[in-house]
Amino acid sequence: MGDRMAKHNPAARRDAIVQAAADLIVEVGPGKLTHRLVAKRAKVPLGSTTAYFASLDELRQEALGLLVREIDDALTQIRQVFECDPAAAPDHLIDMLHDYLSERRNVVADVALSATATFDDQARELALSWADGLVVVLREYLGADNAHAVAMITEGAGVHAAIRGEALSRDHLRRAISPFIPASFTPVDGDSK
Repeated sequence: MGDRMAKHNPAARRDAIVQAAADLIVEVGPGKLTHRLVAKRAKVPLGSTTAYFASLDELRQEALGLLVREIDDALTQIRQVFECDPAAAPDHLIDMLHDYLSERRNVVADVALSATATFDDQARELALSWADGLVVVLREYLGADNAHAVAMITEGAGVHAAIRGEALSRDHLRRAISPFIPASFTPVDGDSK
């Protein structure tokens, strides 16, 4: 967003700063976030970051919150697919995963975040929120063990796509995930934890 527009819209400027910080957290990790990097990415004066946020920690927390909301939104979309049309849900899940993995920025950001998560507790919590959330969404339909398997395959497919520069085909994703999808694709009783 241009600085001229943001001058007349403080909420837009603040949003641009938070979005820039979130993008940078994914790219370089929360520990390397600086006011200078955020201001440059958001295309705002350096003083804007401190004008809207009392500290770098406050800005980092806002950015992490934005990333968690984005993850929650993606998981909500997956949940809605399963609730609306359980019979077609496996195919929709494959399509959603393929579309996500086909976006180079997504997979590079995920791999960078995962690498950072090895050493940074804040990044670890964020990295786990996707996989853990996916398990929560899927376990009602697949059972806990199968939901964990699909989450692990998804994480591996992301690394694969990042290294190779292209997503697995829909057919490869289907073959990898289909052993964990029961023939009767309806909510599973009992094993839901």
